[in-house]
Amino acid sequence: MPSTATAHTNIALIKYWGKKNTRLNLPTTSSISLTLDQFYTKTTVTPNSQADQLFINGNATDATRVHNFLNNLRQYLGDFEPLTVTSNNHVPTSAGLASSASAFAALTAATARELNFNLPLTTLSRLARRGSGSASRSFYGHFAIWHEGIDDTSSFAESLNAPAMPIALVVAEVSDAAKKVGSTEGMRRAVTSPDYQDWLRESAKQLVDMKQAIQHSDIEKIGAIAEKNALSMHALNLTARQKPFTYFTCDTQRILSIVSDLRHQGILAFATLDAGPNVKIITTLDSAKLVEAALLSELPALHVQTATSGSGIIYD
Repeated sequence: MPSTATAHTNIALIKYWGKKNTRLNLPTTSSISLTLDQFYTKTTVTPNSQADQLFINGNATDATRVHNFLNNLRQYLGDFEPLTVTSNNHVPTSAGLASSASAFAALTAATARELNFNLPLTTLSRLARRGSGSASRSFYGHFAIWHEGIDDTSSFAESLNAPAMPIALVVAEVSDAAKKVGSTEGMRRAVTSPDYQDWLRESAKQLVDMKQAIQHSDIEKIGAIAEKNALSMHALNLTARQKPFTYFTCDTQRILSIVSDLRHQGILAFATLDAGPNVKIITTLDSAKLVEAALLSELPALHVQTATSGSGIIYD
């Protein structure tokens, strides 16, 4: 029988941007994320007798990355027959909305279920990390922390067991096109920035402050720390010694300006961005509509959507 799992994507509030071991996908920093209810991947795996196959939203796709990842799972779980992977992705792909996080989390969970492995979430997160680092965090609802670790065993994610709070994320989708500089290449360039070591030290301090803000349900402090962390991360891209670049577009800059204006008007709004031009605005459920209206008043063609805290892995 086929096995199906659904994983929601997550947005990093304290970013992962750089690898100290590319083979194991070990990050240079620990990170904290919020799982989102509106963006998810539903994946079904079915054994077949020929070769690993991948279908995304009904279309056959090059399965090289998935095949390599499944071979990693075979090394850990033992050899298993080829799989047909059918994935319905409700996240724009390669546009900085962490589509790979939900995709590899769902694939890992569905494969383990198909093989009758009842693995703890920490182990699943460690396995999924090999396909996409951010996938390690998508096994958990609400807030999660991914420990950078020092080796394959110690680099995993777990829930922060945070209190419920009326946090919301307004997603301003500037583009759903695949980005020109992929995340892996972007990180490779960013670590050449002369400011990279300073960013690592500051990120470690921000991680401690973020955990405290989350436990106190202080959404304003959560937003302020996340915005500073994200903008300093993107500054690394501009100061890279090897092929400096940016994910920002003119619309990205306009949205950042709108967010700043909203704060000056007394509306809680802070921006964060992953590897792409799309901006996510951290706010409260009560203020989300105000943020949406402000964005659309200046950029009427912009696609906006409000997400709230999402759930962890779901099995069908």
